[in-house]
Amino acid sequence: MKSSPPWKYCYWMDSPVLEKLKKEFSEKNRPLARAEKNPCEILNAEIGFAEPETWEMICKHDAAVWYDCSPFKGKTLVISSAPLEESYASFLETTITPVDFTPPDPPSAARMETLAKDPAFIRVKPDRWDHFPKDMGEQIVAGLSKITAKPMETWDSLFTTWTAVHANYISPKFRAGETYLNAPYAISDSYHISSCCVELFNLLDSQEKALLVRPCTGALMINVLEKDRYYYVRIVKNN
Repeated sequence: MKSSPPWKYCYWMDSPVLEKLKKEFSEKNRPLARAEKNPCEILNAEIGFAEPETWEMICKHDAAVWYDCSPFKGKTLVISSAPLEESYASFLETTITPVDFTPPDPPSAARMETLAKDPAFIRVKPDRWDHFPKDMGEQIVAGLSKITAKPMETWDSLFTTWTAVHANYISPKFRAGETYLNAPYAISDSYHISSCCVELFNLLDSQEKALLVRPCTGALMINVLEKDRYYYVRIVKNN
């Protein structure tokens, strides 16, 4: 992989550190953008933050489930297009860089089911993940059918794929190879992925050096990431 500077730097901060940062930027007449409905919104800003309550808005039934089980619960996500000064280095969790990775063909439906039931994944999967409202899921399937102009599979099938995608990061069966530090990668297209923020900001507290992440449907809807593009997520503390 050609070395290129990260596109975004992602930090997790508690309230006193965040207030210090906001004060410093205010003194430079550079206020931080504040996420209103979705943590990923701030990927569009030069620098911004998403407070804990933001996860319970649009992402209440998927991303928030992972956030609430993560070591970052109660902390604020800060995303910057440039690295912050050295005093904030210990709060840097991930960097995000677009790359041109091309995956092999996606796993079969049967393999997706196997991944979704992997015991190592089941042990860490939040209980609430399986309680995504069925009526909302069926609305998503109907909406995707209109967007793609072709019939989608059932909600149960889509949810299995959502689950398998996360499972491959927790108990990897599909990796990208040495060029990308053997990073586990997203095993489906963007219209079959939910809550890519789980991997972008390392809510999994992964021990991997890197992850290759594709945008979820939600990230596409708010125009913060490019459809089906892979983003190289380097987990700073593991490197």
